[in-house]
Parts: sequence; structure tokens; C-alpha cells
Amino acid sequence: MAMDVQEYLVTLGVRPAELSGLKELPGSTKDRLTPLVLLAPWLSTTPLTRALDKFEEAYPSRPYFIDVDTYYRMNDKPNEAKELWARLAEKPADLDAWWQLLLEYPKANPCLLMAERTIESAREQINWARENDRTFCLRMNLAEGIGSGIPQWMPALVVELAAEGANDYAVVFEFGWVPDPLQMAALAIGYTNNFFSTIPLEVPIAISCTSFPKDFTVFDGTDVCNFTNRNLLAQVQQATNHPKIIYGDWGTTRPRSYGHSSQPKYRIDYPTDRSWVIARNKADPISFQEAAQRITSSPQWAGNLGIWGEQLIEATAAGQAFAIDTMPKMYSARINIHLHRQAYYGHLPPPDALDEEWSDDAF
Repeated sequence: MAMDVQEYLVTLGVRPAELSGLKELPGSTKDRLTPLVLLAPWLSTTPLTRALDKFEEAYPSRPYFIDVDTYYRMNDKPNEAKELWARLAEKPADLDAWWQLLLEYPKANPCLLMAERTIESAREQINWARENDRTFCLRMNLAEGIGSGIPQWMPALVVELAAEGANDYAVVFEFGWVPDPLQMAALAIGYTNNFFSTIPLEVPIAISCTSFPKDFTVFDGTDVCNFTNRNLLAQVQQATNHPKIIYGDWGTTRPRSYGHSSQPKYRIDYPTDRSWVIARNKADPISFQEAAQRITSSPQWAGNLGIWGEQLIEATAAGQAFAIDTMPKMYSARINIHLHRQAYYGHLPPPDALDEEWSDDAF
């Protein structure tokens, strides 16, 4: 049974800021996006299913795609959750363990685990998905140095799926973190035209990547940082004849990375439709309140979205005690605003049209 994939596919790690930003969205916004969840242990807890329980708390009763988070790194404190994650991240993955995990989560639609697997294994995974009333996803991780790319048997599998008229799947080209999404246009166009020109018109093809900054030391005052994912989408739509090329990003996050980073200076990030407005100081650190005041007085500030993240920034600017007082809370507000804007891209609803998902006790 094919699930209805929305026009916005957002890749989300199971991390506190992502889940809190997602959870506080109005229900009507949640209905307009399709998450692709990267499974890794929830903090240091066990079992691994805890991560999925946390995700479904934030995004209840709706279908989503799931893949294994291959950016996750295990530390030297093993536990049951990490050990199971390692079996799923192995090449080739432990499919029996994967299926056993997914059985408990009927809303979770699997990405095929393709690394070092054969076309027979892909067929077997597709059969499992169908027998368990799931849609499946052909997610090709093309991130440089990380992804396992496109299996050489993929064109043959696509021919088989096209021959049976299958439309119970989605295709995702994942480029991971890139300095500029537009640099991916030629690749995404080539792959779509060469490998997927025969698939049914209703099968969605998502083009996904993130260029969210890795280094904020360059930002000073109130700076605007543009992102080009929408331009990438337009170029691929124009150069391919597939009618359902859909937008993908990482919801203003980046893949997990490891290494020692210093405590970041306080700042407030504010997403617009095609940019992030960043208020911080290079030299003397500023308070969250001052950063929020810069955002609310900037020309990019909307102030009328009617959603939690924006109201949190307003409360911070007004000096309210329960507002943004930590960087993780700021990340959640930013993710919340970005998801809402991209889910309703070009058609933002008036606040009174939104059903209230959040309440004051969520702060």
C-alpha cells in the first residue's frame, strides 16, 4: 500500500533539538511533511526502540521513512542499543534484526539497506515491506566519503519495478552536507534521467542535502545566509520530465559529526523561505535577549507565523524567563520555524488557520 509522500521530505536525526522542534509544530504542518528518520540510539539509553518511541511521540500517528544513521559513532561504553545499531549499520546489514525492530512500528516505512547487498536481497526487502503493508524507499546516499552510492544492480531493479507498474515506493538522492546545493544539480539530473526515466509518474523522487553552516565564527551582527535547495529543486524539475520531483533538506541540521568543538557563542538563528538570519557577535558575546531583539527588528522578521518557534524568539526579545536560555532551545525554535515554512512554502497560512499543537507548559 503506497503511503502519500508529501511535497517536503525532511531528513531528521533522532536528537533532542530535532524532536522538540518537530513536536511543537501544529498538526496541520505535520500533515504536510514526510520525515525520513535516521535511526541511532537515543542519547545513551537502551533499547534502540527508545529512539523510535521518542520520534513517534513528536510525530504521532503518521507514516514516515526510516533508515539507519550511518553517521553515528559508537563510543567505548557499549550497551544493547549501540550493539543493535552496529548490526544494522554493518555492511551487509543484519536484515532479520531490522525487520524484527520495524514490526513493532507499523508507521515506519523502510529504506532498503543496500550496502554490499545483491538485487535478490533488495527483492526480499521489497517483499517484506509489501507483506507488512509498508511503502519502501530507494534512498541512495551519495554523500562524499560517507554514502555507499548507487548499487550497480539499481537500473535492473528499476526496470523490474517499472515492468510490474509498482508505485509503492519513493526515490531519494541524498547528498548529505554540501557547501552549495546547486553543485548537485547536474548529478541529480543525470541520475534521474539515466536510471529513473521509466518509473511511474506518481512515484516521488526527492533531492535532499543540507548546507547549514558548519562554522559560525564568520557571522557578525545580523547576517543573512542564503541556501539554494529550492533553486536546486527548480533546476532538476526543469531538466527532467518526471512530474513528481520533491523538495528535501535536513530541517536546518547537519549530519552527526564528532570532534572537539568549543562552546558556541550565544546567537539566534531565524529561518526565512530561502535564507537563515543569524544574530551573533564575533568579538563580545551577546545575550540571547539582545540577539532575539536584533532578529525581531530585522527586515526579514515575519512575526505573524503563529507558531511556537517564532513566539519563543519574541518571548526571548521581551526578556521572558521561560524563553530561549540555552543553545539547544534555540536550535529547537529554529528547526520548528524552518519546518513550518518549508512545509507551507509559498502558501503560509494565517495563524488562526493552524490547529494549536503546543501549549505554554511546553516551554
